[in-house]
Amino acid sequence: MAGEFKIAQQAIRDAMETAAAENSMSQDAMGRALLAELLQALSKQSSSAELKDMVDYQLENLSTDSFVITRGC
Repeated sequence: MAGEFKIAQQAIRDAMETAAAENSMSQDAMGRALLAELLQALSKQSSSAELKDMVDYQLENLSTDSFVITRGC
């Protein structure tokens, strides 16, 4: 796994743990805040259409518990 993903995962884990530990915060609101801030930062480098395509791609490719069966491998 690339270093960027490890850093991003740790940042999210830290933020969610902080939200869970603070009575005045919720993990749901923290998740929305993280997403909003990330989109704001990415909008400086990418158009809205590019961001939408990126988000759509990620949503379509979320991990699932089902197995993919391939033939002829």
